[in-house]
Amino acid sequence: MAADQPADEAAGDAPRWRDAVLIGLGATLLAALGSWQVALWSDEAATASAARRSWGELVDLLANVDAVHGVYYALMRLWVGLAGDSALALRLPSALAVGAAATGTYVLAGRLAGRRTALLAGALVMVLPRVTWAGIEARPFALALALAVWATVALHATWHDRRRWPVLAYGALVAAGVAVNVYVGLVVGAHAATAALVRPEGRTLLRSGVAAMTGLAAAAPLVLIAAGQSDQLGDATMDPVTLARNVVVNQWFLGETPTPVSGPASGAPPSGGLTAWQLAGPLLALVVLALAVWGAGLVGRRGRLDLAPVTAWAAPWLVVPTLGTVGYALVSGSGYAPRYLTVAAPALALLAASGIAALRGGRAWVALAVVVVLAAPVYASQRRADAKNGSDWDVVAALVAERSDPGDGVYFPVRVEAVGAPERSLRAVALAYPAQFADLTDVTLVASPGASASLWGRSRPLADAAGSLAHTETVWVVVRADHPAAALDADTTVLRESGFTSTVVHTTARTTILELRRSAFP
Repeated sequence: MAADQPADEAAGDAPRWRDAVLIGLGATLLAALGSWQVALWSDEAATASAARRSWGELVDLLANVDAVHGVYYALMRLWVGLAGDSALALRLPSALAVGAAATGTYVLAGRLAGRRTALLAGALVMVLPRVTWAGIEARPFALALALAVWATVALHATWHDRRRWPVLAYGALVAAGVAVNVYVGLVVGAHAATAALVRPEGRTLLRSGVAAMTGLAAAAPLVLIAAGQSDQLGDATMDPVTLARNVVVNQWFLGETPTPVSGPASGAPPSGGLTAWQLAGPLLALVVLALAVWGAGLVGRRGRLDLAPVTAWAAPWLVVPTLGTVGYALVSGSGYAPRYLTVAAPALALLAASGIAALRGGRAWVALAVVVVLAAPVYASQRRADAKNGSDWDVVAALVAERSDPGDGVYFPVRVEAVGAPERSLRAVALAYPAQFADLTDVTLVASPGASASLWGRSRPLADAAGSLAHTETVWVVVRADHPAAALDADTTVLRESGFTSTVVHTTARTTILELRRSAFP
């Protein structure tokens, strides 16, 4: 028997397409559930900002910044034109992609180990917190996940099917995957490691190698453009303990969950103590990783040739992208963002499913139930209103829309950052929720995001906005709660000198909103 052929298909346990469809639908519904109640945040505002532009404006943006997400932005522009730009609409493509990824995981597991393992793998991948997080994020990670899974299915078919379409599909999926997310290229590296373990027939290996190189070459121009743009990948450099926690726990078992601050410390306990999801995440990591090690370790007892099929395919897929990303972070001194490894989540599900499938009697059901129970608090945390980095932007937008009048001014103070850094402010709130700010005048806006080929637009100093302020009775100042007090005081001084004397302060969890009115207005 070949090293990557299932042992139990002969017993009538072959995968079924009905199962695959039901798993895909279930994963999509699970991912989409609650997506409409979670506030959008800065990364998703960037998607919304890009997706609303004309094609010419989008090309100008990508020539300047974010080319690494260019293909995704183009697809989202088409989608937004059809479905709109609500939180649900922006996130629904990711939920659909998660469904496609779960279906692909089932198909691959079925080809490798039969229907029992396939059902378990499909169930596990749809509840892994990294995957449920990707399904509620209007970013390219879920789409890249789906493309990586189906590229792996196509490669397996290429090595076992003499027809031409699998190898053509493999090359096309590699090109599309790398174009959507460059980290899919690390999955291609994992495929090379699998080839060394499985040892397919030489001519077949050559065909798949040519397809992979062709796909990588097709995506190379986009990758080169993205490589020339700064500030594209990763968070700030992190210490070894934080890096280890990100790799072992956050990467697969938390996703980005509600935290008071962003960055590499995501997942650290708040001052108020541990919450249910923070306790569940490490326990889930312990259980799933133990099952994965057990599933991979069955090689010595069940080994048919060198490796069990699932191990030969899933272990490189899990290890190569992780080591590649961690190694680059350590050597380059750049940051490490766990979300970029979403493309390897199915490999973990495959190994853990293999471990559960090896358990006898009711122990398999108990193991699966434990995984689901431990994943539930993390899943619930991802669907809290403030789940996206603690964002409260929906509350901010609703408050301003409710209390403001058409023609009011709005001011988004620019954050103080390094010289040459992209301009950043809470103008992103207005990009995430444009309807709530449509009737207001952005008093410091010089060039819109589309006109300035930037994500957030270009601003002038508040002191230079006298023309806009002269025709405004009320100005709304929207800043982060941690905005420097001295800078905010300087802005309010400028506004008072312009005649605004009455001030009301509104606060939300992470945002301060000042409502300044003139004492008299002609």
